[in-house]
Amino acid sequence: MSGGRYTIVLAVILGLLAAVFFLFVLEEEEVAVAERVFELNAEEVVEIKVAVNGAVTTIEKVPLEGWVITDPVRYAADPDIVVTLLREFSALSPARTIADSAEVLAEYGLEQPSASVEVIRGLDSPMVLQLGDVNPTGAAHYAVEQGTRRVFLISAQINGNLRKTTDALRDRRLMRVEQNEVEEIVLEKGGRRVVLRLDPFGTWRVEAPYRLPAERDEVINALSTIINTTAVTFVDDAPSSLAGYGLADPVMSATVKSGDGSVLHTLSLGNEEMGQVYAMTSERRNVYSVSMSVPRQLDREPDFYRRLTAFDFRSHRVPTFSMNIGDENVALVKHAFEDWRMTSPYELRANDQFITAMLDSLEIMRVRDHIPATAANRATYGFEQPVARLSLTIDDRVNPQEIMVGSDSGDGQFTYVMDPAEEWIYAVDAASLQRMPASAIELRDNKILRFKGYEVHMFEVVTADERLRVRRDQKQRVVWKLEEPSTGDADAISVGRAFSELDSLYSEAFVTADPEADLATFGLDRPVMELTLQVGGRDNVPEERLSLIVGKSLPGDENLVYVKQRNSPVVSLARAGFIARINEMVAQTPKS
Repeated sequence: MSGGRYTIVLAVILGLLAAVFFLFVLEEEEVAVAERVFELNAEEVVEIKVAVNGAVTTIEKVPLEGWVITDPVRYAADPDIVVTLLREFSALSPARTIADSAEVLAEYGLEQPSASVEVIRGLDSPMVLQLGDVNPTGAAHYAVEQGTRRVFLISAQINGNLRKTTDALRDRRLMRVEQNEVEEIVLEKGGRRVVLRLDPFGTWRVEAPYRLPAERDEVINALSTIINTTAVTFVDDAPSSLAGYGLADPVMSATVKSGDGSVLHTLSLGNEEMGQVYAMTSERRNVYSVSMSVPRQLDREPDFYRRLTAFDFRSHRVPTFSMNIGDENVALVKHAFEDWRMTSPYELRANDQFITAMLDSLEIMRVRDHIPATAANRATYGFEQPVARLSLTIDDRVNPQEIMVGSDSGDGQFTYVMDPAEEWIYAVDAASLQRMPASAIELRDNKILRFKGYEVHMFEVVTADERLRVRRDQKQRVVWKLEEPSTGDADAISVGRAFSELDSLYSEAFVTADPEADLATFGLDRPVMELTLQVGGRDNVPEERLSLIVGKSLPGDENLVYVKQRNSPVVSLARAGFIARINEMVAQTPKS
């Protein structure tokens, strides 16, 4: 086929496709828009009547109540089901038209329809949809608008959403309460009464039969069970007696209350029968059956609601805390992740790993025994002179978390801790609690210098004989430039090795933190070496200048040397090997 003929044939095919699109696709879209059965704004509907097999249910929109079934019984309608019904009705579009003007509606089960939905808008004429038989495939049902003879199909799903009995339209939730409205729960069975109450700081507490913090998850589970209980069946709308259901004197009851009195509902549970339990609420006299899971979730001893952990906080949400250790008052502040600083009694970097482990252990340790915090018990368990007393600031919480650590049990199995605001002493596994420091200095960081090599942009070494300073090239980050005693390129490998030495330098022993200490004793008044790192100042990293001065060796042990940071009073002993390697780097650097 020549190129010209091929082009002509292709043009004809494209023309036919375009014609099909405009004649059929666009026409179908126009038909789809025009095929809505009813022109209806669901917000304007005030009454609905649903008839199924001759039984008619009337639903009305009642001010301040919402949708209410008014016939054959007066009962709240399920708002979600009513909204779905109205949505299906107002958006109803035939799946397929069967007959534009059917002569015999009985052929489709529409002469005497098995179901109908009547929607009323104020004074307007009602809109009525009649539902008939299922079609031969079982995938759709016949339907017709009352007063017309046009028969069309609607899907089985739409039919199911419209064909609702009275029971199906009832609101099955026994109480309409939001979880955040409830501030108190009372659970009663026989002589047992458990009261759970939300305090002003957002903590759930057991208030009866004793007072202590509650396990939040278990309280929320109980509350969710109560307010979300649904009717399996509607047993009796007007019981002449409640005794037969075990509800005259309920087996168990659960009451929820709000602080302002706007919420006060009681769920009563009665006898079990056929794998279900009879129930009623304080709002209505109706008797329902509910799932057996409801009493199983609520029938708990008071101890079940006790908080499992001794304290309620998350360690990662602690930005500051203080500790009383003996006569010392220690204050610590978290500058960043894994960056704790001591601000009192010394200003120095703190031991991040130790502090994180200590806070984590205080957060997760489980209570093994509850002991009343009487004056005698406080003395017995070491709280007259506690090992430590902590006050933790918690993000988004008004009051700090106070913690006292007492003595260990005689066999060493337990450690005793308490919150001074509570009425209990808790026995916790001794192994689960991080050892408390004996003094403030034990919280210091054992690492002599804390820095990240890639954040350093200036490094200087000063000895009695010379000064060496290098600075990172800002364009080529792996290149270091000499500034003293000469200029040019520095050996980046030697600089990296120096950083590695300083990054692995740890305190072998604490000497003193006295700011008035005589530095001459340690050779720090005239140091043999001073190392300075300038860190940050770029890329949103705060600028910091770290300066380490190196003194003389420990008398009798040349392997240890006195060191201190220039801006810190803390003097420590460190292994002396790093000095030789720093001197080696200096020796390899060209001097001119």
